[in-house]
Amino acid sequence: METNPEKNQQVIDRDHAHITLSADKVKQALNAKVESKEIEQIQADLIWWFYCYCREQEFSLSEAGKEIGKDTTTVYRIFNCTYGAKLDNICADIARYKRIIQERAGQVRLDFVETSIAKIIWRACDGALITQSVAFIYGDPQIGKTMALEEYARRNNHGQTKFIRMPASAGVQLFMREMARSCFVSAFRSFEGMRESVLNAIDDKTLIIIDEAHQCFLSYLKGSQIKVLELIREIYDRTHCGLVLCGTNVWRREIQEGKLSQMLEQLRRRGTIKIQLPARPPKADLDRIAKKFGLPPAEDLALDVIKEMLHTSGLGMVVKYLQNAARMASRENKKLSWDHFVQAHDIIQKLSIKTE
Repeated sequence: METNPEKNQQVIDRDHAHITLSADKVKQALNAKVESKEIEQIQADLIWWFYCYCREQEFSLSEAGKEIGKDTTTVYRIFNCTYGAKLDNICADIARYKRIIQERAGQVRLDFVETSIAKIIWRACDGALITQSVAFIYGDPQIGKTMALEEYARRNNHGQTKFIRMPASAGVQLFMREMARSCFVSAFRSFEGMRESVLNAIDDKTLIIIDEAHQCFLSYLKGSQIKVLELIREIYDRTHCGLVLCGTNVWRREIQEGKLSQMLEQLRRRGTIKIQLPARPPKADLDRIAKKFGLPPAEDLALDVIKEMLHTSGLGMVVKYLQNAARMASRENKKLSWDHFVQAHDIIQKLSIKTE
């Protein structure tokens, strides 16, 4: 029996390469199957979840199949909606697998603390998704906005939540590419092609989170701010998705009072949820973070150092110094104490002093 080495290699490459099936094609195929009543909506939702999870994990078709006990060809046909038999058993396998993944996602990360600020941000995200509305979140740098949004996306992901970080000095082309990547469609095509694919990969069950939204106002390209924000508005209007736009107080000032505020009126009016985060985290949040590191509430010199950090750098810097202090204590084979925190601060301060 003759074999075709080139064809065999193509099969091997397909089995072990990352899945490249475009999300818009998968979504459209699933919707068509539901409309023709060939599959139920709950089955389409399970397949969509599994597809998105596999893309996020950068699985190959072979790896995806192993996760649910199916071969490569079966997974390929499931995603392409060309599987000839009933999907009841396969969807039951996916549902069992989904429960396991969700239980793991619900586990608290060791490097994350559920602060009051995080909970405020999470409520805004839930509200935007449930009511299919726009949430504006404003706050100073380094108070935990990004970590809270990333953690929300981690716990509520796999097709439902799209987290996009606005690129620095973003123009509409660069932002569109980031949107395409987050939606698992090709970013190597025309702008119009990317836009249509993104629109077809998003629906009213999707929450789009755009962090660092103020970056579009720092672009050197004339008119790019309007183009980026109008693109975001179009995506929201056409898909009826939930939308969260988060940025520093620069974002709030530009939207409400900036030179382009009148031109951005349509987007601003869609913002039914508006959250202004506190400039400083409450003491209860600081105590929660300390507890996460096995420490009592900060007092005396350690508390003074924390107050200084909050004033100059924000909450993120406090956490970084605590992590440095924990490593220092580990090297000394000692239990972490606030003395280690103060010592870590003193070492960095000395290194930062300019020599004359």
